[in-house]
Amino acid sequence: GDGGQSKEVVVFFSDIRGFTAFSEKRKPEEVVAMLNEYFAVMVAIINRHGGVVDKFIGDAIMAIWGAPKTSDRDPHNALRACIEMRRGLEKLNEARIARGEPALMIGMGLHAGTAISGTIGSDERMEYTVIGNTVNTASRIEASTKAFGADLLVSDDVIARVGENFII
Repeated sequence: GDGGQSKEVVVFFSDIRGFTAFSEKRKPEEVVAMLNEYFAVMVAIINRHGGVVDKFIGDAIMAIWGAPKTSDRDPHNALRACIEMRRGLEKLNEARIARGEPALMIGMGLHAGTAISGTIGSDERMEYTVIGNTVNTASRIEASTKAFGADLLVSDDVIARVGENFII
């Protein structure tokens, strides 16, 4: 791959609460249809706010702001996207409930710091991604939403970068 660089990034992780139990009780077509509908909503919001979806890991989304292109608005844009994803999920759930389907609950985590970006893999499969402690921490922050019963946890590193623009 390319050499790789150290970059200031904001990393987002989300996942669906109780997804394993949900998927075990349902037909594969239903699970795939649900995920595709959900991802369509979330990815559109991430893209609209200048984020890049890095990958899907089952029901989880990993997205980044600040790689490949960096902007001093990355933390603001990322946090604004999270707030809009909360609204997007509400709308999606209204449609799901109207169809007699259960509402989806998610957890979202956001963290900012330096990460290594580059094209990683083998000759047979390469992908552009970010790696490092900032990414691992973002994933752990998202996992902590369960313990706090919260849908969104944001690290102090993000808060320090957005200043007074949000009510935290």
